[in-house]
Amino acid sequence: MLYKSLIRPYLFGKDPELSHEAVLHLLAANEWLYGTLEDFFKVEDPRLTVKIGPLRFANPVGLAGGFDKNVTAPKMISAFGFGFMEVGAITAQAQPGNPKPRLYRLPEDDALINRLGFNNEGAEALAIKLDRLRARGGRPKIPLGMNIGRTKIVATKDAVADFLSCFEKLFPHGDFFTLNVSSPNTPNLRDLQEKSLLRELLSAVQQKNLQLAARAHIDAKAVFVKIAPDMEFGQVDEIIEVVDEVKLTGIVATNATAFHRDGLKSANGPEPGGLSGRPITALVTKFISHIYRNTRGRLPIIGVGGIFDGYDAYEKIKAGADAVQIYTGWIFEGPGAVKRINKGLLRLLERDGLKHISEAVGRDVRD
Repeated sequence: MLYKSLIRPYLFGKDPELSHEAVLHLLAANEWLYGTLEDFFKVEDPRLTVKIGPLRFANPVGLAGGFDKNVTAPKMISAFGFGFMEVGAITAQAQPGNPKPRLYRLPEDDALINRLGFNNEGAEALAIKLDRLRARGGRPKIPLGMNIGRTKIVATKDAVADFLSCFEKLFPHGDFFTLNVSSPNTPNLRDLQEKSLLRELLSAVQQKNLQLAARAHIDAKAVFVKIAPDMEFGQVDEIIEVVDEVKLTGIVATNATAFHRDGLKSANGPEPGGLSGRPITALVTKFISHIYRNTRGRLPIIGVGGIFDGYDAYEKIKAGADAVQIYTGWIFEGPGAVKRINKGLLRLLERDGLKHISEAVGRDVRD
């Protein structure tokens, strides 16, 4: 494959963050190729359509938050066959993130470690950018999510106000929102996964969601919470209880892991930060299964972590995920990854005698 034999070795020979930014700006500068790329990479099949709350996805494969932090090339990214995507994480205030270097490839493990620290231009600047994208037709045609997090300098006690400020500025631009309380790279952010703090945050966001929707005479936006894989299932159950209580749309499971490093072969394995990719594939699937089993399938789940091919995506879906997101897998597998995943899902549905992807959701847990 051209990507793995020529393009990836070239990109992987460069600084990870610099090459990532270069690719984003290259995409943004060549938006005239959008139609050609979309025609080539898109897989259209009614068996792959997904409904989660008010959202409709043409296929279950989305792009996770963190890839396009500053809304640089969302339309061009969407052309590679995604059913939905997130931009961000975005914080209320602009911030530079953690000191560099802060992004590491682990090629022998099909993994990344990042400690970027929510580097972004801030909600106000990105809302202006999103306005301009809308005006010139630069928004993607697929559902666009806003991944939002806490500003680093904001104390935990002020986190709710910080999230609300970010949410309100971005409300007109997001088809859905993901509340990121699980990044390992913002100090004390994961404290917000504690039951009482999470209840306060999610309740406030949902109340603001309803207020803004009523004011705009539209339906409330879909809102998810993104959780970490570094907790006991008892805490996951508490999070589920809060999500049910405040009627959030669903859970994104999971973020990168801050702790699991067993068996890594690459030299960068000991680097601190969030580990994503193949090493957390099984771990994330267990989290999805637990959530699905606990909720008996009533709570939508978006599965994220270690998805490289159609089989990986299918395993997440059979464990209980309604849809999946990729990031590290896209970097390692290249631009054709989403197309191959969707085609792989269709083959697996046919193998199992299923007529629609929804029939596979939770199949392993139910059986």
